[in-house]
Amino acid sequence: MSNIAKSTSPVAPAATESKDWTKASMPELQSGSKDKSDILDAKAKERRRHKQVKKEEKQCREEAERRACEEAEARAREEAERAKAEAECKEKEEAEHQAREQVEKDQAEVQQRAAEVAARQRVMAQEASKK
Repeated sequence: MSNIAKSTSPVAPAATESKDWTKASMPELQSGSKDKSDILDAKAKERRRHKQVKKEEKQCREEAERRACEEAEARAREEAERAKAEAECKEKEEAEHQAREQVEKDQAEVQQRAAEVAARQRVMAQEASKK
């Protein structure tokens, strides 16, 4: 006994022996099953279907590219907004820092003037007590 693999799907002997792929893949195109106009109509239908599939694939690719572009633009806008917010925050912090430094400088000047006034008052008080 030989181990011959048997197919579960029925295949016409003419389809397996044919060298024409259209006949092998489309049984309705086998000669004798339909007249020539039916065969041409079937081929035209197949071409239209193939063209439609290609069109749909192109539309899918274009849609994916458009979505990817929109997402990239959205990320760029978000990054720009974040960078702008960070810059504004940094400017605000710098302004606050400068304001604190100015306040500290003004306080130091006020303390120095107060010390000078106190020293003058002591000198005047000493001069007044000598008289």
